[in-house]
Amino acid sequence: MNEKKGFYLRWPWNVVVYVLLFVVLRIFAIPVVLLLMSAQRRNNPNGAAEGYCLSRTRKRLTWLLWALLAWGLAVSLGAVFFMGLEQDRAYWETADYVTLAVSGGGAALFLLLGLWLGYAALRDTFFPAKSALAQSIRSQLPYPDEAPPVDELFAMVDNDLKEDAHWFGPVGIGREWVLGDGANRIDRIRGIFLINELHQHQTQTGVRTSREMALVLIDDRWQRTGTSFNSLSDLQAAVDCLALRVPDAARGGSSQCTSFWTMDESAQEEFERDFRQKQSRRASSQLQQEAGGTQDMILASGGDVTSRVTLPLAETHLRRCLAGETEGFTLTPTRPIEGGGRSFRALRVEASEGRAQLVLELAGGQEGLMQTVSPPAAQGILAGWLRHTAPELAGWAPLRLRSHSPRQAAPNSQPSQARLSLVYASGAAENHTTFTTEDVQAAADGIVSGEYQLVDLTHPVGYLWIRVTAGDQLDGRCTVEATRPEKEQLQFYTAKMPPREAAAWLTGYPHGQFLPGGRDWKRIKKNKKESN
Repeated sequence: MNEKKGFYLRWPWNVVVYVLLFVVLRIFAIPVVLLLMSAQRRNNPNGAAEGYCLSRTRKRLTWLLWALLAWGLAVSLGAVFFMGLEQDRAYWETADYVTLAVSGGGAALFLLLGLWLGYAALRDTFFPAKSALAQSIRSQLPYPDEAPPVDELFAMVDNDLKEDAHWFGPVGIGREWVLGDGANRIDRIRGIFLINELHQHQTQTGVRTSREMALVLIDDRWQRTGTSFNSLSDLQAAVDCLALRVPDAARGGSSQCTSFWTMDESAQEEFERDFRQKQSRRASSQLQQEAGGTQDMILASGGDVTSRVTLPLAETHLRRCLAGETEGFTLTPTRPIEGGGRSFRALRVEASEGRAQLVLELAGGQEGLMQTVSPPAAQGILAGWLRHTAPELAGWAPLRLRSHSPRQAAPNSQPSQARLSLVYASGAAENHTTFTTEDVQAAADGIVSGEYQLVDLTHPVGYLWIRVTAGDQLDGRCTVEATRPEKEQLQFYTAKMPPREAAAWLTGYPHGQFLPGGRDWKRIKKNKKESN
């Protein structure tokens, strides 16, 4: 985080100083106050001392300066208007009527603008719960009416930025939130646009050129948030960072932003459906990649079973076992591990007087080998086991297995080479290579209840594959994709159906109760690799 240390006035002393300057210097205090505010931003650029969000709302106090300027213009134009009314209308010309209309309309416009700027500045500064930033954060929560108080709302964003934030000029990008002139949840961003335009204005002294640089974000409610930048490099870096966080969001410049923001409702619904489908496919592909990169191992601890086994996970279970929090755990590969001329089907880990008791279970019988080792030695053996490498057998004692036999699979369990991938509505994902028909039924129930966003089920026998992607608030129907062997080729089909019907397909299709390709199904051209 780009936090600078230096002297700056804490709230509310900075406001006290600004007010005193206005009392003493009156309108001449404006440049002095602007210089002090600039120094304040340099020494405390991101507001870490008082919280990023609260600092942003209090910066709205600068709008009072613009409100004063607007009121000054309103007074000047109003004076011109009333002076014109006092003139003798018998000698008025067309220009006099135009001057009267422009001055009167301009005075009213600047008066209203000043009132709004002054109201917004005072509201956001002294009543942060009613600020535009607080309302923005509150409206993006799942249940806005049940949102927590403003201090908890701001803490939600502040903590996210403090943990892992990247700052690009005025914009901070965390894991879940983006904070600029407004706040945006990253998972709700649908459009990321870079505005970099030159504007030319004709004046009495010539042509005046100004440059507009801004980051515009459009969320799934089709509401836009813009933040101005002073550096093009910071703006481009912020856009690139967000594009990595939301790769399926629309991108472009000013014209693309206008076209995207002004899309009609049907186009918005179509984009949202495509966006969620891309997200689901990306999550499914990531699951498949993770599954291909694991050690092809199943970890069982008590009643919990997972096939997403990593060395940190195994070490965590080892520490819990040595601390007495669990009775132990078993690492079972999908194929036996060879070592010392023997085949081992599982490695059982338990604790014995502060040391790790390891049991290697031999394949094809009720015999095994046992050794008690120190925790560091146990970590080394676990690391080798996850690489499908058996430990050195010197020092291991023969053992007749009794209670150390591995957990038996249920009679209706699927082959271990099958795969059940689950993506929760929250975005979390799981991948299993050992599961039962009850697990598939639970996944189907999760599609109906909304617990799962995607369920991907693969049966290697007959190349049966089915994927169910949950609908969204725009289209509640599920997207179901499934395979059907035809002669020597494997054909792919897709269909839209209600969640309960999709759940019935998920449980019945692997057993031959349903066959894709009917009237409601559409044939798609893709290969098996792409489907996974």
